[in-house]
Amino acid sequence: MDYSAVHIGEENILALRSFLLEGPEAWVPLQDEMQVDDETAAGYMSLLFCAFEVAVRRKFAQPYIVGQLVRFVADVRIAASEDAFPINPLVAEDMVRRAVDAPPLKQTVPEDVSATLHAQVFILLYLVAEMDLDRAGLEQFIDEVTAYTEEWLAARRDAASTSAVS
Repeated sequence: MDYSAVHIGEENILALRSFLLEGPEAWVPLQDEMQVDDETAAGYMSLLFCAFEVAVRRKFAQPYIVGQLVRFVADVRIAASEDAFPINPLVAEDMVRRAVDAPPLKQTVPEDVSATLHAQVFILLYLVAEMDLDRAGLEQFIDEVTAYTEEWLAARRDAASTSAVS
Protein backbone atom coordinates (compact mmCIF):
# COMPACT_ATOMS: atom_id res chain seq x y z
CA MET A 1 0.00 0.00 0.00
CA ASP A 2 1.27 3.45 -0.90
CA TYR A 3 0.63 5.37 2.32
CA SER A 4 1.89 8.63 0.82
CA ALA A 5 -1.54 9.12 -0.76
CA VAL A 6 -3.53 8.16 2.35
CA HIS A 7 -4.88 11.06 4.38
CA ILE A 8 -7.47 11.21 7.12
CA GLY A 9 -10.26 13.41 5.90
CA GLU A 10 -13.39 14.69 7.56
CA GLU A 11 -15.43 11.99 5.78
CA ASN A 12 -13.26 9.31 7.42
CA ILE A 13 -13.79 10.84 10.87
CA LEU A 14 -17.54 11.15 10.30
CA ALA A 15 -17.68 7.51 9.23
CA LEU A 16 -15.78 6.42 12.35
CA ARG A 17 -18.06 8.50 14.59
CA SER A 18 -21.14 6.92 12.98
CA PHE A 19 -19.64 3.47 13.36
CA LEU A 20 -18.85 3.99 17.06
CA LEU A 21 -22.31 5.39 17.77
CA GLU A 22 -24.41 3.04 15.65
CA GLY A 23 -22.28 -0.05 15.09
CA PRO A 24 -21.57 -1.93 11.85
CA GLU A 25 -24.95 -1.06 10.34
CA ALA A 26 -23.76 2.57 10.10
CA TRP A 27 -21.22 1.40 7.51
CA VAL A 28 -23.83 0.29 4.95
CA PRO A 29 -24.95 3.75 3.73
CA LEU A 30 -21.32 4.98 3.78
CA GLN A 31 -19.81 1.97 2.04
CA ASP A 32 -19.80 3.37 -1.50
CA GLU A 33 -18.43 6.70 -0.29
CA MET A 34 -15.64 5.09 1.77
CA GLN A 35 -14.64 2.73 -1.04
CA VAL A 36 -14.51 5.34 -3.80
CA ASP A 37 -10.76 4.68 -4.15
CA ASP A 38 -8.03 2.74 -2.35
CA GLU A 39 -6.72 5.78 -0.50
CA THR A 40 -10.13 6.73 0.95
CA ALA A 41 -10.77 3.13 1.98
CA ALA A 42 -7.28 2.91 3.49
CA GLY A 43 -7.90 6.13 5.42
CA TYR A 44 -11.04 4.71 7.00
CA MET A 45 -9.51 1.29 7.67
CA SER A 46 -6.44 2.97 9.21
CA LEU A 47 -8.73 4.93 11.55
CA LEU A 48 -10.60 1.75 12.47
CA PHE A 49 -7.35 -0.14 13.15
CA CYS A 50 -5.95 2.71 15.23
CA ALA A 51 -9.24 3.08 17.15
CA PHE A 52 -8.87 -0.59 18.09
CA GLU A 53 -5.28 -0.02 19.24
CA VAL A 54 -6.13 3.10 21.26
CA ALA A 55 -9.08 1.37 22.94
CA VAL A 56 -7.02 -1.71 23.82
CA ARG A 57 -4.17 0.43 25.16
CA ARG A 58 -6.61 2.42 27.27
CA LYS A 59 -7.95 -0.83 28.72
CA PHE A 60 -4.54 -2.38 29.36
CA ALA A 61 -2.26 0.39 30.52
CA GLN A 62 1.00 -0.89 31.98
CA PRO A 63 1.41 -2.89 34.12
CA TYR A 64 -0.79 -5.75 33.05
CA ILE A 65 -0.48 -9.51 33.25
CA VAL A 66 -0.69 -11.54 30.05
CA GLY A 67 -3.39 -13.63 31.73
CA GLN A 68 -5.57 -10.50 31.77
CA LEU A 69 -5.35 -10.37 27.96
CA VAL A 70 -6.39 -14.01 27.68
CA ARG A 71 -9.26 -13.50 30.12
CA PHE A 72 -10.36 -10.38 28.25
CA VAL A 73 -10.68 -12.28 24.95
CA ALA A 74 -12.68 -14.97 26.76
CA ASP A 75 -14.94 -12.29 28.29
CA VAL A 76 -15.50 -10.71 24.86
CA ARG A 77 -16.46 -14.10 23.41
CA ILE A 78 -18.81 -14.75 26.33
CA ALA A 79 -20.44 -11.34 25.80
CA ALA A 80 -20.84 -12.16 22.11
CA SER A 81 -22.77 -15.33 23.02
CA GLU A 82 -24.07 -16.84 19.76
CA ASP A 83 -22.16 -14.24 17.72
CA ALA A 84 -18.88 -15.51 19.23
CA PHE A 85 -18.35 -18.22 16.62
CA PRO A 86 -16.74 -15.87 14.04
CA ILE A 87 -14.39 -14.45 16.72
CA ASN A 88 -11.33 -16.65 16.41
CA PRO A 89 -9.77 -16.65 19.89
CA LEU A 90 -6.20 -16.97 18.56
CA VAL A 91 -6.67 -14.09 16.13
CA ALA A 92 -8.33 -11.92 18.79
CA GLU A 93 -5.68 -12.62 21.43
CA ASP A 94 -2.88 -12.03 18.92
CA MET A 95 -4.39 -8.65 17.97
CA VAL A 96 -4.75 -7.60 21.60
CA ARG A 97 -1.19 -8.72 22.38
CA ARG A 98 0.19 -6.77 19.41
CA ALA A 99 -1.72 -3.64 20.43
CA VAL A 100 -0.01 -3.56 23.84
CA ASP A 101 3.36 -4.97 22.70
CA ALA A 102 2.92 -8.13 24.78
CA PRO A 103 4.95 -11.26 24.01
CA PRO A 104 3.58 -12.98 20.90
CA LEU A 105 1.65 -16.23 21.02
CA LYS A 106 3.72 -19.37 20.72
CA GLN A 107 1.09 -20.88 18.44
CA THR A 108 0.72 -20.11 14.75
CA VAL A 109 -2.02 -17.56 14.27
CA PRO A 110 -4.10 -18.02 11.12
CA GLU A 111 -3.85 -15.18 8.61
CA ASP A 112 -7.52 -14.62 7.92
CA VAL A 113 -8.55 -11.09 6.97
CA SER A 114 -12.21 -11.76 7.66
CA ALA A 115 -11.52 -13.21 11.13
CA THR A 116 -9.19 -10.31 11.90
CA LEU A 117 -11.71 -7.67 10.86
CA HIS A 118 -14.55 -9.40 12.73
CA ALA A 119 -12.50 -9.63 15.95
CA GLN A 120 -11.26 -6.06 15.58
CA VAL A 121 -14.76 -4.64 15.10
CA PHE A 122 -16.33 -6.65 17.90
CA ILE A 123 -13.55 -5.89 20.39
CA LEU A 124 -13.55 -2.19 19.49
CA LEU A 125 -17.31 -1.87 19.96
CA TYR A 126 -17.11 -3.89 23.19
CA LEU A 127 -14.43 -1.58 24.59
CA VAL A 128 -16.22 1.60 23.50
CA ALA A 129 -19.40 0.37 25.19
CA GLU A 130 -17.38 -0.51 28.30
CA MET A 131 -15.90 3.01 28.37
CA ASP A 132 -19.46 4.39 28.53
CA LEU A 133 -18.41 7.65 26.90
CA ASP A 134 -20.60 10.72 26.89
CA ARG A 135 -20.57 12.94 23.79
CA ALA A 136 -17.49 14.89 24.97
CA GLY A 137 -15.69 11.65 25.88
CA LEU A 138 -16.47 10.18 22.46
CA GLU A 139 -15.09 13.29 20.74
CA GLN A 140 -11.95 13.12 22.89
CA PHE A 141 -11.54 9.44 21.98
CA ILE A 142 -11.98 10.24 18.26
CA ASP A 143 -9.44 13.10 18.52
CA GLU A 144 -6.97 10.72 20.22
CA VAL A 145 -7.57 8.09 17.53
CA THR A 146 -7.15 10.65 14.74
CA ALA A 147 -3.85 11.92 16.17
CA TYR A 148 -2.59 8.36 16.68
CA THR A 149 -3.63 7.44 13.12
CA GLU A 150 -1.73 10.43 11.71
CA GLU A 151 1.38 9.28 13.62
CA TRP A 152 0.87 5.70 12.45
CA LEU A 153 0.52 6.80 8.82
CA ALA A 154 3.59 9.06 9.11
CA ALA A 155 5.60 6.07 10.37
CA ARG A 156 4.42 4.01 7.36
CA ARG A 157 5.43 6.86 5.01
CA ASP A 158 8.84 7.18 6.66
CA ALA A 159 9.42 3.43 6.43
CA ALA A 160 8.46 3.45 2.75
CA SER A 161 10.75 6.39 1.93
CA THR A 162 13.64 4.82 3.86
CA SER A 163 13.29 1.52 2.02
CA ALA A 164 12.99 3.35 -1.33
CA VAL A 165 16.30 5.14 -0.68
CA SER A 166 18.14 1.91 0.23
